[in-house]
Amino acid sequence: MLLLASFSVLAESPVSPTQSVEQSQASPALSLLQDYQQAYHQRQYEISYIIVRQGHIEPVRFIHGVVDGVEVAHRVYLNGPANEAVYRQNSVAFFEPGQQPYSLASSRLPGMFGSLAAVDLSHLQDNYDLVIAGKSRVAGRPAQVMRIVPKTGDLYGLYFWVDFSTQLPLRLDVVDQSGELVEQHMAVTLAEFDTPSEWMKELASLDMPNAVVGKDTLDEKNHQLNWKLGWYPKGMEVVQHEQHALAVLSESVDYVKLTDGLFDISVYANAIGKTNPLREQLVRQGATSLHTLVKQGIEFTVVGEIPPETASKIADDVKIGPYLEAPLEPVQ
Repeated sequence: MLLLASFSVLAESPVSPTQSVEQSQASPALSLLQDYQQAYHQRQYEISYIIVRQGHIEPVRFIHGVVDGVEVAHRVYLNGPANEAVYRQNSVAFFEPGQQPYSLASSRLPGMFGSLAAVDLSHLQDNYDLVIAGKSRVAGRPAQVMRIVPKTGDLYGLYFWVDFSTQLPLRLDVVDQSGELVEQHMAVTLAEFDTPSEWMKELASLDMPNAVVGKDTLDEKNHQLNWKLGWYPKGMEVVQHEQHALAVLSESVDYVKLTDGLFDISVYANAIGKTNPLREQLVRQGATSLHTLVKQGIEFTVVGEIPPETASKIADDVKIGPYLEAPLEPVQ
């Protein structure tokens, strides 16, 4: 079966956390990621790949180019209603069924290939061990295989295949702590070009949709929720704390975003009030887990590319203070 496709690797010893910075920076695994990041951002190419989640297969096409010094990328899901995203100059435009097009400020397109291309490698080494794991073939192309192993048991690990000749991505497996596959991204075809395609040139001049932004800070005058995060995985940092207006609710909800540069976690909080709260639930789709929990009249939703147990621990340890006070900042 595709989901359980086997591969042969030659294991090496993982990088020790006690190794010096100089040794770590000179490691073959780090050099491989540096080459990958450079190729991802600077080359002209097209990748068709599939995402496999719990036996469900989604075909995707990703096209990248640099037009007059401007990096442009386009991702489209090939089955079902059109779902597309366009990256250009630190902005991502989303074109999704049933919604008006919108843009968000971002340094990358969503997805694991983009996350690895954008992550700060020195920060990545603080939280993960990087290990060369052998050689294999994907889509008929020779590939170098590496492991990205979390230093905490609360996050997923990765196997990553990089094309030998272009340093572009061929396959990425998200695995849990026992090594079981939870999500797979696998290239079917990879084509490289000398110059940007006509489609990339057209996207470079596209008028991007209006940007959607949350409030920079919580509105303390009208804000009635006083809560903070308790526990969250080591290496994660709070990078956003604001309010979002959701179409399904008549009021704004509190929003906190955490990231370690590779995986993101979003936490939403809203007073139940007259709205219909979601039923308490814990679900997983591939690498993405969602946990909804109601505590003291507040509905908390934790969603991100984390194990279900981690989502539960975050939700269970949320701290709630008195109402009608200045909101607390999230702390670890």
